[in-house]
Amino acid sequence: MERLIKANAVFNIDSKALKKELASLSQANAKNADENNADENNTKKSTPKSQNKDSVQEAKKEAKNTEQKTNTKSIITQTKEQKSQKVEAKAEAEAKAEPKSLRVLKVLSDKNSLKIKLNRNINEDELKNFALNSKDSWRNVYDITGILPSKFPIPQNGISAKIRIAQKDPSTVRIVFEDAKKSQIYAQIDEKEITFSKKLAQNTQKTEQKTEQKAEQNTKKTAKKVASAEKTSEKTSASKAEKTVKTQNTKNDKKIAKKPEPINQKAIKITADTATAASNKLSKKQKASKIIVLDPGHGGDDVGALSQNKKLREKDIVLNVSKKTASLLKERGYKVLFTRSNDRFIKLRSRTSFANDKGAHLFISIHANAAPNKEKAKSMNGIETFFLSPSRSERSMNAANLENKADTDEMNYFTKVSFLNFLNREKIIASNKLAIDMQAALLKSVRAGYKVSDGGVREAPFWVLVGALMPAVLIEIGYISHPDESQKIANSKYQDRLAKGIADGVDEYFAKNL
Repeated sequence: MERLIKANAVFNIDSKALKKELASLSQANAKNADENNADENNTKKSTPKSQNKDSVQEAKKEAKNTEQKTNTKSIITQTKEQKSQKVEAKAEAEAKAEPKSLRVLKVLSDKNSLKIKLNRNINEDELKNFALNSKDSWRNVYDITGILPSKFPIPQNGISAKIRIAQKDPSTVRIVFEDAKKSQIYAQIDEKEITFSKKLAQNTQKTEQKTEQKAEQNTKKTAKKVASAEKTSEKTSASKAEKTVKTQNTKNDKKIAKKPEPINQKAIKITADTATAASNKLSKKQKASKIIVLDPGHGGDDVGALSQNKKLREKDIVLNVSKKTASLLKERGYKVLFTRSNDRFIKLRSRTSFANDKGAHLFISIHANAAPNKEKAKSMNGIETFFLSPSRSERSMNAANLENKADTDEMNYFTKVSFLNFLNREKIIASNKLAIDMQAALLKSVRAGYKVSDGGVREAPFWVLVGALMPAVLIEIGYISHPDESQKIANSKYQDRLAKGIADGVDEYFAKNL
């Protein structure tokens, strides 16, 4: 309206009526404003006190709720902190505690040594070693009770021509140092590290020699008394053994003379000229005092393993080899007894009992091996020597099951476990040494005229070895299931080689362990 009044003035138009109407409108607006202000004032004045109290209470409730929430949050935070502290404490305890399984972390090599880094301290009983000798190589073998998580590159160095590290079985890491000639690799344990070296033992030997010298000075008198007591007991036991053996040898010799060899082949005579250098180191008295019990496997109704054509029987072959071995050992001066000298069956447990009763110094059980199935029959061959211990490989277990079958089929699981509790662990180390010497001598003898595979020295729970109170081994002279090897082990000349190897193994063992 104000715009219309201004526009009319520009064009000289009369605007009195508009001005009056504008004035009346301005007055009406002023009244409305005054009324609104009055209503607001009245509303403020009329607000009840109860509403103010309610708002105060609501404010207090909100404050309490806020405080409770804050307290709850703080409690949750504290609980989480406590839990995290417990977890951290547990982790620290686990970190401090040694883990159960031993693991190889690193393999380091330089010109003079090979170092194995482990995840924890290693105990002395978790590291074992032995040597394997063959015509072409000498192997120092170390077994660590542990796990090899992955393959490590092994640079060749000055301590050995070849070095191999592998997981032998789920709980054993095997390290093999192989050389063309005989060598000695020493191992030194230092908490979480094993160092292998040829020169390592020099400083250690000096320290040990000093310690031993002091100990010897303090214990000379005691040692003399013990030595004299041992000599007296040895003379007594030797004289008793001689009396016992004379009668038994006479009976066995008669039986051997009467019974012809099961396999119709001309036996080649084995003379004392084949004696080894180790045999010459032993005096006649030393040999005469040693009783060797030979145990031809199976017999009677238990024919043992058969060849593929079913014509060759294990019981016949091993009896022939045992007789040849006995002849050679007697010519070298030893006293020899048989668990069986003819075709009859003897329970496995009775065989070691016989050796114990006769006071034998060595127990040698002779067998022929067989593949577990036809598929493997063409590939599995070779000479193997076993000593008594829980099995560590499927191949050893198969061999043990085959030889144990005739005498343990009636046993249930728990009976077998109880029977194994009679393992004479005191003789396991000596049996291991005998097995190593026997395997090396057999390979050397046979390879002089034939090709043969080295099946190695193995551990297995053969029942025939259980309970022996002397070093005891079981020899698998070859695989009767193999088409070629079965013909070899049935051949008289090949058997002569086997017999010489066994006799040489006996010489080697006594030359080192008298």
